Amino acid sequence: MQDERVAEEAWLIARTGAGDREAFRELYRRYGAPIYSLGLRMLGDRRDAEELLQDTFLKIWNHARSYDASLARPFTWAVMIARRAGIDALRRKGRYPELSFKDLGATDREEMAPSPVEATMRDDESARVRAAMAAFPPDQRAAVELAIFGGLSHGAIAQRLRQPLGTVKSWIRRGLDDLKTSLSGE
Repeated sequence: MQDERVAEEAWLIARTGAGDREAFRELYRRYGAPIYSLGLRMLGDRRDAEELLQDTFLKIWNHARSYDASLARPFTWAVMIARRAGIDALRRKGRYPELSFKDLGATDREEMAPSPVEATMRDDESARVRAAMAAFPPDQRAAVELAIFGGLSHGAIAQRLRQPLGTVKSWIRRGLDDLKTSLSGE
């Protein structure tokens, strides 16, 4: 089921690259809520998260032809586009959010509510990521979370965690490699 979904989403990206608006709409339907959620977590503001969502999908539309399935899964590719857009937005504003991994408010959750099928698939994927990261030592898990969700530079993470830069870089590199291995070995 997972491989079929990945293949279907890769096909949707290829069709989007060929100018297929229906394929693009389907990508938006599938990825819009999680990308908005990432934007909200990174930027801390609903309006900024909406701008990030729009910017991300504009980039997906413009760069779908360059998608290479051998480098990343479709969802990972889209999230990395969003993450880079979020980091750019933070830099433009000259701020970095204080990360709080508490739940979003009820209104935000209702606006982002996925369909039951999407929720099940996303919950399964999230559970796999959480399980893989649970094996990380606490400092390494914090470094990976700050890099992925906070959009912080390695230097900023080193300062926040009060660890040497080389240590932080190693934690993040190993953590991402471990996640990739764990999640690709389905």
